[in-house]
Amino acid sequence: MLDLRYHLISLVSVFLALAIGMLVGSSFLAGSSIDSLKREFAILRTENRVQQVIIESQQDRLKKHNDFARAAMPLLVNNQLIWRRVAIIQTGDYSEATQSAKTALEAAGAQIISVTTLSDISDPGAQSKLRQAVREITGGDPQDPLEAALDIIAKAITGGEMSDAIDVMERRGLLSKAGDYVWRLNKIVIVGGGKGRSDDRVVNVDLALIEKLKSLNAFIVACEPFDTKVSYIPAWHRKDITTIDNVDDPTGQTALVFAVAGDAGNFGVKESADRIIPEYLEKGLWRSERRR
Repeated sequence: MLDLRYHLISLVSVFLALAIGMLVGSSFLAGSSIDSLKREFAILRTENRVQQVIIESQQDRLKKHNDFARAAMPLLVNNQLIWRRVAIIQTGDYSEATQSAKTALEAAGAQIISVTTLSDISDPGAQSKLRQAVREITGGDPQDPLEAALDIIAKAITGGEMSDAIDVMERRGLLSKAGDYVWRLNKIVIVGGGKGRSDDRVVNVDLALIEKLKSLNAFIVACEPFDTKVSYIPAWHRKDITTIDNVDDPTGQTALVFAVAGDAGNFGVKESADRIIPEYLEKGLWRSERRR
C-alpha cells in the first residue's frame, strides 16, 4: 500500500511539475511575443512618420511646380492661336475639364465659336428622341438615328450651316449649346472622360463623331482630365488623333494649345502618352517662329 501510494504521489508530482513548467514557459513566450510586437509596431510608426514627412515634402514641391506652370502658361501660349476659330464638343462627364480647355484656348488668342455638350445619346432611351429630332430636321425616317444625328451635329458645328438643327436637338434634350453655329471652321476640341463603369459611350458616340468630322476635313484634338474614372484615350487612339490626358492641369492646358496649333502626338502623364509636352514647345521653336 505504501509503495503504491508512493508511486501515485510521484506520478502526480511529475505531471504537476510538467504543467507548471508549461504554464511558466508559455507565459514567458507570450511576454516575449508581446514585447517583440511592440518593438515592431514602434519601428513601423517611426517609418510611417518618416514617409509622411517625405510625402508632404513631395506634395509641397509638386504644388510649387504647378504654381510655376500656371504662372508661366499665359506667357508660353500668348497669341499662339490668335484669330483661330475653335469649336469645343463635350462628349464626357467633366464640365470643369471643358472650362479648363476653353480658358486655355482663349488665353492663347483663339476664338471659341461654340461649346456643344452632348447628352448620353448612345443610351437606348435616347433613340426615340434622336429619331424624332432627325425626322423634324430632315423630314425623313432615319434607319440609324444615332448615326444620322451625329452627321447633322458634325455638319452644323463645322459648316456654318444647319444652326436650326442644333436648336431642334437642344429642345429634344439631346445636347446643350453655347455660342454661334454660323461660322465655318475646322479646329475641333473634344473633351471626354467618363464617370460611369464602361467606355460604351466613347465607342458608340466619340468614334463615330470623329469619323464624321474627319470626313469634313476637321482637325481634331481630344482631351480629358487626369483623374477621369473611365479614360477615353485608348478608344481615341483608334482614330489616330492628337490627345491630351491631363487638361485639368497647366501642363496639359499648354499642350492643348500647341496641339491645336498643329503639334501632333499623345501628350500627358499617363501610360497612354508619348510625351509630356509637344516637342515644338520643348525645343523652344515657338519663340523664334510662332511669334513672328
